[in-house]
Amino acid sequence: MVNKRGNAANLIPYLPKWQHLPTKSIRIPEIFVQKVLQYARQLDAGKPDKRIEIRQDYDAVVVIGPYDPRGTFQIKARSIEGWRFHRESESWWYPLEKIEEIVAVFPEWVLDENAKAVIALIQAKRALQWQLEDLN
Repeated sequence: MVNKRGNAANLIPYLPKWQHLPTKSIRIPEIFVQKVLQYARQLDAGKPDKRIEIRQDYDAVVVIGPYDPRGTFQIKARSIEGWRFHRESESWWYPLEKIEEIVAVFPEWVLDENAKAVIALIQAKRALQWQLEDLN
């Protein structure tokens, strides 16, 4: 039914879900839909393939990397204690305390801003502890 009292002020503007426009429909096998869509959203957001993020809702460090058929990435990921692999997101999760060790193991990975802030906070806390020890 038509709203006869509607006007432009009442309309909600359409906000596209994609940053890069125009979009195009494609046909792919159903089994690949979620992975292709996830990868396309990652590309659209400008996120690199190899990155380290902080999940604040879980107090965890998340390491995201591309599939490695040789298993080198998985071996490095398992070398850090406290790891958990999440099948849904296909990422490796660690406690926040392990962030410096993670960065040492994966130096070529890109850190998000929250990860950089956590590292700076840990380093500042360590420097403060050293100063307090020097005073005693």
